[in-house]
Amino acid sequence: RQYGVSAALAHAVITVESNFNPRARGSAGEIGLMQIKPATARMMGYRGSSKGLYDPETNIKFGMKYLAMAQDLGGGTTCGTILKYNAGHAARRMNPVSRRYCGKVQSIID
Repeated sequence: RQYGVSAALAHAVITVESNFNPRARGSAGEIGLMQIKPATARMMGYRGSSKGLYDPETNIKFGMKYLAMAQDLGGGTTCGTILKYNAGHAARRMNPVSRRYCGKVQSIID
């Protein structure tokens, strides 16, 4: 809860993103447990190499900062948060990918 995000939501996001595989790599360059992109991590204050994001502690620190901002921007609802985390902080409307993602997260939380 260090970032104001529930442990249940963080757990669900990590489950959907990487199934707790710290070596996970996404097709768009996402890295690690929370599948954070290096540019996104840098936006959150990360100063290390892309490779450094494979470290679970580092990945969670910057992934949680991004998730906390997504929660604030998404109005505090689970799907609003997931939209902003998955599609980007500027996203305004649910798309099919974000809708499926939200459904997966909600099924893990419930």
